[in-house]
Amino acid sequence: MNTKIKSYFFLLILIITGIMIFTSCESTDGTEKVNNSGKKVFSTAYVKTQVLKSQPFVDYLELLGVAKPFYEANLSSDEGGKIKEFRKSKGSYVTEGDVIIILDNDVLKANLDVAKANYEKAENNYKRMEEIYKQKVTSEMQYLNAKYESEAALANYNLIKARYEKTFIKAPFSGILDKKFAEIGEMVLPGAPIVSLVSMYTIKVESGVPENYVNQVKVGNKVKVVFKDLEGIEYNEKVTFVGTTISADNRTFPIEIQIKNTDGKIKPELSARVYIQRSKFDSAIVIPEETVTETDMGPVVFVAEGDTARMRKIEIISRYENKVAVKSGLSEGDRLIRVGFQNLVDGTLISETN
Repeated sequence: MNTKIKSYFFLLILIITGIMIFTSCESTDGTEKVNNSGKKVFSTAYVKTQVLKSQPFVDYLELLGVAKPFYEANLSSDEGGKIKEFRKSKGSYVTEGDVIIILDNDVLKANLDVAKANYEKAENNYKRMEEIYKQKVTSEMQYLNAKYESEAALANYNLIKARYEKTFIKAPFSGILDKKFAEIGEMVLPGAPIVSLVSMYTIKVESGVPENYVNQVKVGNKVKVVFKDLEGIEYNEKVTFVGTTISADNRTFPIEIQIKNTDGKIKPELSARVYIQRSKFDSAIVIPEETVTETDMGPVVFVAEGDTARMRKIEIISRYENKVAVKSGLSEGDRLIRVGFQNLVDGTLISETN
């Protein structure tokens, strides 16, 4: 009985082994092909390609920037006192020299009138004494006393006049009255801000450049400034200022770009994208950045050569807006595989689809 069981068990093993051998032999499904290099490949990858053409390319350094008023000042009074009148309202445009605020100056005005009268009296007395002195009728001492009294009266008059004029706070430049820090009837101390004035019709965009570009960014470099919050309005300007020191906090140095803002669309503190032109190429091979694969050998792409995918190592000039300018490794007319390259290896059989 045991001999029969052993025979059945041995026969079962033979049957299972035969089935496995038969199955493995059938696994070659007839799609076996030989590529151009003579290697056997058992699958075909479906890809999409594009024919490469040379085109102009501009290499930009992309930065973040923020708009600032070209001029900005908090206006105050040297004298201090009670606010008597606002000649201009918040948000209004003022011209350089316009009176914006008047402080209570009634006492100073009265003192000024007295000082003016005293000066005129002293001046008339001096002129009269001068004539008499020329005629040898009065002494030199009396003449000099009259002269000194006139000069002292003039100095006192000018002093009070200067104090009186300081009660009229004027615009140091043309701009928009942006903020008010006090109201009519309030007392303000000398030097305390009363209003804020900003120049809106010339804007400067400030940005910070990483220190490794210190030898590349200069005054006069061409710049493209884009305000995405203003429907992508673009300004083509030049760098107008480059800082001489590097910030210890973020290792950047400051730059500024002046922009004419005659329509007033650009508001202070509005964010901007700053693109500094570093170089310009009249002709370069430009490919989508997504087609580049980073490997231990460096960046590579795949191109179609007949029905075979070939891996190409490339040298990159620059990257900008999801595009890559290639210095070497690709030529005009090459068929770049732009879809389906992710699982390719050098030599994979391919079939192009529309």
